[in-house]
Amino acid sequence: MSSRRAVILMSILLIALTGFISQRLVQRHAVRPYPAALRTPPPLAGKDSISGLEVRQGATGLWMVDFDYFYTGQPAFAELGIQLAPDPDPDSSNGPYGPADIETLIGSAQRGKHHLSAEIHYPSMPRERTLKVGVAMTTASLSKIIARQQIDQLIDWPDYPTWQVDELLAKATPEQNLKRATELIDAADDDESDPQLQQARAILEKLVEQNPRLDAGYVQLARIALAQNWGPEGFRQATELLRTALQVRPNSADAKILLAHVYSHEHRDAAAAVLFSAAAASGTHNPWLWVNWGGMLQREHKDDQAIAMYRKVISHPMTHDTYDRARPVAYARLLDLLGQRKDYDAMEPLYKQQIAEFGPGSCYSADYTRFLLQIRGDARAAIDLARRALNQSCDDSVSRQLLGLAEYVKYASATGPVANEALIQAHIFLPAGPKALYLLAQSDRTIPAARRLIATGEKIDEKDNEQLDALAYALEDRDFVAAKHLVKLGADPDAPVGPQRIPVALLPVISGDVAGVLAMRQLGVNYNRIRYRGATAIEVAKRLGDSPLLEALGGEGTGT
Repeated sequence: MSSRRAVILMSILLIALTGFISQRLVQRHAVRPYPAALRTPPPLAGKDSISGLEVRQGATGLWMVDFDYFYTGQPAFAELGIQLAPDPDPDSSNGPYGPADIETLIGSAQRGKHHLSAEIHYPSMPRERTLKVGVAMTTASLSKIIARQQIDQLIDWPDYPTWQVDELLAKATPEQNLKRATELIDAADDDESDPQLQQARAILEKLVEQNPRLDAGYVQLARIALAQNWGPEGFRQATELLRTALQVRPNSADAKILLAHVYSHEHRDAAAAVLFSAAAASGTHNPWLWVNWGGMLQREHKDDQAIAMYRKVISHPMTHDTYDRARPVAYARLLDLLGQRKDYDAMEPLYKQQIAEFGPGSCYSADYTRFLLQIRGDARAAIDLARRALNQSCDDSVSRQLLGLAEYVKYASATGPVANEALIQAHIFLPAGPKALYLLAQSDRTIPAARRLIATGEKIDEKDNEQLDALAYALEDRDFVAAKHLVKLGADPDAPVGPQRIPVALLPVISGDVAGVLAMRQLGVNYNRIRYRGATAIEVAKRLGDSPLLEALGGEGTGT
């Protein structure tokens, strides 16, 4: 009984204590005054109003409103906004237009009398003209007009891209807008329809209209002309623009470098060399001088001098601006020239330097991975680099493909569990099949992996969903080294491929690839024997009327 009594007494005590605490809380809140910051002050004397509304167009083409307003503070919150109307609406209970017609929200109204200026944004609904402009004070929910003034104002709106350029010009300095245009050109594709090129051109045209002595604007316009129309017409347009830039500023190194680049592609090498030399004498830091000069020397088969030019580009640190675009070009051309000479010891430091500059996750790591795999035969290093690139998501498909190839190479040189694990990883990133066999056949370092796959059951003439085999992929890519390896591995030049089941050796015939035909003949293909729908390769070439192709096939001329 005593324990039960104790429980009852404890319950009564808890109830009493809870009631006491609740009462104290009520008392505390009852006596505490409402926070001053949350109390609504009494409204100011007067009437909410909008007055003195003026609409003006700035020099850059943007439209602005200037107005005065008085806000009593009642209701507690109010918003200011700009209204546009294509036509007056006499049936509206709020006048020509209602609160739903707010086009540009300016911000919250402040108590008292104020003067404001605000930009009129582009209409949300497509329209060619505005007839009336108003500024309205509304409730916070934009559901009711508190005060408004409106005036007649005709605005002929340009198309949106033009207005967008006008806004950019109005909100930045000429230097900032020039930089913006340059960045758009840097990021654009060499395509006339690329919207980035179109926007850059619109910005630059307005800049040189406002300041005809902006020489850098003409240089960037010349870049656009070349990007959109690489050829005689584009060369003429760029030349005129660059000559204008040089009239404005005769010592413009950028204009001389780009004009020399144009001259070199017009085979005016002497004139180009004069301009390149003049730009170099000016002490410019523009690396395109050495890239473009090196390109001209390379076309003149002066490879040693071209290599020296490209090395000048990468010998200087990155500038982290538009000029850095020249570095990948210099690296690519330099590596290509050294690769032609098989100077692999000179190539590897360049790959490492490039990755140090752009990061292991950059797209440039793929070339070094391929070098490690196909030239050095270092599968472990290739795997490590490919995984780092894959983790950075530079180019997922290329990184996965290279990682798969490296795992196949590792598998070919391993045994037991190590080989099994490598094969599993290889299948994950590059499933076995025609594409894998073709890629493994590209170099002497990777061919052992293809050989081992075939020895363990992979079919050399197996086809994929496109009905192509490994040899077909090699011929499509004009990779005649891989084609040679594949034929030695047992690929059948007579094997039918594609939906039309064309003998694979006929692919270069049909595409008019003379080098491909000669390569296949060197591998022992007899085109007199290969037939498609009853016709020999020579008969196909005769029907095409292709004399060089017919000669490569070993047939007679196409004379009538």
